[in-house]
Amino acid sequence: MEYDLEKIKGRTAGIILQEGCRRSAVIIPLIKDVDGIQVLFQVRSETIDRQPGDICFPGGAIQDGETPRQTAVREACEELLISPEQLDIICDCDVFHNASGIVYPFAAWLSGYDGRFSEDEVSEVFTVPLDFFKATEPVVCTSEMVRKPDQDFPYELIRGGRNYKWPRRMDKELFYSWEGRTIWGITARILKGFLDIL
Repeated sequence: MEYDLEKIKGRTAGIILQEGCRRSAVIIPLIKDVDGIQVLFQVRSETIDRQPGDICFPGGAIQDGETPRQTAVREACEELLISPEQLDIICDCDVFHNASGIVYPFAAWLSGYDGRFSEDEVSEVFTVPLDFFKATEPVVCTSEMVRKPDQDFPYELIRGGRNYKWPRRMDKELFYSWEGRTIWGITARILKGFLDIL
């Protein structure tokens, strides 16, 4: 069999198993004010299916034909009731990936924001000084991710069968506390990634 390996020369890498993952993008909104730089967060509406009441950045699922950056801007505009001209992307941040999803974060200046938001998706917005995060280490806890194969898993095809020693996967969870609010999960990981870039 012949292979034309020249046609893949210079190929850009993808992500294995990306097809089964939820792909989304978020904006880390930064606002300049008299006290310095503020990071804007939103609280998810209690009426939505995924993570109601959690603190997050504006963002959502990538639609067919969209780039992650286009998604991040579109979602921020929909959720914060702003125009694309109010966002000035500073940089692409490091991509977050776990077994269930891929999130593409972008840091952006947000200008002229009047505090409004879409009540369909957001229950409130608030800001935290960037200096707070630069001066505060998050609380770090670990949790074990347990693998549970389906009932029809073909154990007979693997060495050890039902006694196979699955590798342990310990994930770190980060927690930031600000005025009675807890920023954790993917949002905290993305925030920490941005702080590490700074």
